[in-house]
Amino acid sequence: MSQRDTADHDRLVGWLENPSATRGIRFKLDDGSWQRRTYQELARRSLGAGAALADLGVRPGDVVPLVVPGGEDFVTQFFGVLAIGATPSVLPLPLALRAGEGYQTQLKAVTARIHPRHVVADPRYHDIVAESVARIGGGTEVVAPQYSDRVEDAPRARSDLAVLQFTSGSRGSPRGLRISMANMATNLRMIQNWIDPVGHGAVTWLPLYHDMGLVGGLLGALTLQVEHALMRPEQFIRDTPGWLAEYGRAPYTSMCMPNFGFERVLATVRADHLDGMDFSAVTGVISGAERIDPAVIARFAGLLAPHGFAVHALMPAYGLAEGTLAVTGVGKGDVPRLARVGGLERRLGEKLEVSEVVDLGTEPVAEPWNWQVSCGPPLAPARVEILDEDGAPQPEGVLGEIFVEGPSVAEGYVDAAPEDLARLNGGRLLTGDAGFMLDGELYVVGRLGDSVKINGQSVFVEDIEMELAASGIISRRHATVVAGVVRGEPKVLIVTERPLGDRLDDALSAVTSFTGAAGRAEVLNVKRGTIPLTSSRKPRRRSLWLAYLEGRLKERKDS
Repeated sequence: MSQRDTADHDRLVGWLENPSATRGIRFKLDDGSWQRRTYQELARRSLGAGAALADLGVRPGDVVPLVVPGGEDFVTQFFGVLAIGATPSVLPLPLALRAGEGYQTQLKAVTARIHPRHVVADPRYHDIVAESVARIGGGTEVVAPQYSDRVEDAPRARSDLAVLQFTSGSRGSPRGLRISMANMATNLRMIQNWIDPVGHGAVTWLPLYHDMGLVGGLLGALTLQVEHALMRPEQFIRDTPGWLAEYGRAPYTSMCMPNFGFERVLATVRADHLDGMDFSAVTGVISGAERIDPAVIARFAGLLAPHGFAVHALMPAYGLAEGTLAVTGVGKGDVPRLARVGGLERRLGEKLEVSEVVDLGTEPVAEPWNWQVSCGPPLAPARVEILDEDGAPQPEGVLGEIFVEGPSVAEGYVDAAPEDLARLNGGRLLTGDAGFMLDGELYVVGRLGDSVKINGQSVFVEDIEMELAASGIISRRHATVVAGVVRGEPKVLIVTERPLGDRLDDALSAVTSFTGAAGRAEVLNVKRGTIPLTSSRKPRRRSLWLAYLEGRLKERKDS
């Protein structure tokens, strides 16, 4: 192993050799209490986990899927796998995908691609995991998290892969990505140089099977051995004010979450919940994983501002699993910028009508669908370009596909097809996302696959959904917007699990303002649980649109 390879490996796993006896991670337990472990205790348990896995027959180079909730067992099993030269692959939990046949089908599809010899599953999930992997044959053994006292002489080896990361599935079926040690080490350096964490890290609740949760929520802080806290998504949902109170009582410096997290805070936290709290230590609030809603993050900043929170702590970012995680981000201490973009229909390769650029504040943002949030400049050494439909680089202010190049771009997909190599190969990535550059900063507009062309121009469902939500017509927790072509004509479909009632006409009118014709809009009321979600709780728009085309979306009878 070269000196560079050793350095990359140590960036992720080196803490096991010299763990802190004073700093550590707090884990939230099922009864609501917290249990703290020092990094020294976690390192010893991780080596014990690795020894137990080796005794079970796990060998260097094996891929070991983990179906384990976020907590101490997750940390120690993840690093136990790495310690013996195997590669962890973190899979969603049953509750993340509405457990049942859908979960088993997805788990079967995922494990069929990697044919693991062992899967580590929390005992409460053993049966559903065992039944799923049994369908692919091959004798995969499902084991519970185990530990050995044989720590000092535990086997040690090094893997070239840091993790086999599966995408969330928002672009289609989940895809396995080979994230090398070099990819991971580079991205961790990018994130740490960008955020510059000191002292305390975060109280993270993001799912650890998602790149934002694993890399941004856990590994970045853990590899620096800062004070950190870990809770599960369902704990955050049950007690969002309690999560926020951890920041108000202790000097945690970072937050990391998608729009949903901010919306959850705004829906559940009252001003009196914050009495006596101080958020002045919070210097980095990273928002990403989807199109950022400026109205939501402005309201979040306004809620906390009377208690020491500064708007320049907001750090909108752009990233994706194929880039390991982070690609661009607003600099620490910089106020995020908003660009007002005129025109509802947009053509790739054409200059956008940017009428003004302003700093984000804490005041309400009117017509948020007309504003794009800057996701900051590329994080060195990543390079970002905007390409037209022919693959030609475009100047600033022109809409196109976001292209990323750099050493943190994943090695490739598992079982890559020729079309995959055209998209992801040799550290170069065509993201499938649309955006533009302005003053060296990236603005993300939406996903090309979720847009529909009308009169040769692209209409993005993210714009429509943002207007509907901002106007109070829909809740993004219970509705989504999809678009495509039906019998040669563009169509925009609002799928809602709650009847719109007297807002139906408002919904159709809002869509018509984007599409230019009333006949291009439709509202479909469906039963709760109909909208398919990714493991990161985003709507699977392509799957939903296909179900509509195939007549599998059934109108709710009481609508």
